[in-house]
Amino acid sequence: MNDQTSSRELLLSKAVAELTDTDITFLINGNEDHNDYIKSRVERNAEVVDVPDLHAKAVITDDWVYAGSANITRRGLLVNRELCKIVTNTHPDANTYVEEELSVDL
Repeated sequence: MNDQTSSRELLLSKAVAELTDTDITFLINGNEDHNDYIKSRVERNAEVVDVPDLHAKAVITDDWVYAGSANITRRGLLVNRELCKIVTNTHPDANTYVEEELSVDL
């Protein structure tokens, strides 16, 4: 673990803990060791689904999708120069988006 990892996970896990009335699902690549810590921090407040070979970096809601090259880390979001875009989710909901765009059954 390093500063970059611990900072993002602390903030992310805190945000997840505060969203008590929201269904949250994390899709992670379980084959990547750096995901173990965040998984342990959020799994009591969110569903965690292992998706082998997942490399997508996105936040998907029923209304919008944030996607791009940035890792969802402090460095990826605040330091590095990345290309990301927020678009309207044209699917009926977040689950349908994930199922149709990533071919992942939730």
